[in-house]
Amino acid sequence: MFESGMPVYTGSTRRFSLAELERATEKFKIDNIVGEGGFGRVYRGVLDNGVCVAIKVLTCVHQQGNYEFIAEVEMLSRLHHRNLVTLIGICTENHTCFLVYEFVPNGSVESHLHGMYTTLV
Repeated sequence: MFESGMPVYTGSTRRFSLAELERATEKFKIDNIVGEGGFGRVYRGVLDNGVCVAIKVLTCVHQQGNYEFIAEVEMLSRLHHRNLVTLIGICTENHTCFLVYEFVPNGSVESHLHGMYTTLV
């Protein structure tokens, strides 16, 4: 399925609106950046219900990337393991894709995996 040129995710993972994510991150305030990599920036946010989350922002600029995003979301929504962060939801608005994960306090997932315990809160 497509929505304005983008594939549409039809699974059970929660769909967030861009407005919800903007509220959670104070409009993606620079002070809320907790990580950055080849796939985009990650912001710390607090949802309306008080849950602390990590929001990864990806720019969906080409059709193949959109299909990869949908495939990743479908895979992550099915994986549940105590050593993996949980995918809470997604948002696909304004040609941007957002992944909403549980927030890992006291450092990034990478720092926990590689033994570098730095606080990013």
